[in-house]
Amino acid sequence: RLNDQDGSLSVHGMDLYNLTPDAISRFIGDCISKEPEEVADLKNVVYQKTMGNIFYAMQSMEELVRKNALYYDVMCFDWRWSLGKVALPNFLSDDIVEMIKGKVEELPF
Repeated sequence: RLNDQDGSLSVHGMDLYNLTPDAISRFIGDCISKEPEEVADLKNVVYQKTMGNIFYAMQSMEELVRKNALYYDVMCFDWRWSLGKVALPNFLSDDIVEMIKGKVEELPF
């Protein structure tokens, strides 16, 4: 929502909606430079855990990288994921708070 007072515009609110599975697939594909069809198994896992919440989807992708479930193969210059469809969901938390807590606990102090 925009408010136009004295010639200046300011944003007072923005409605955000969950992304569709296709949009999550395009997001993941953009993140790792692959076509959406190539990331179908990642999309299924991420969408199942996040229900299309883009902020949670971004955190999920970071968590997969942090846990080496999703990694960049420097020999092939390509992103890879090493787990099967059954094990991949185990790398993602069902709770965004737990996911963020895990990131904080891994920080060097």
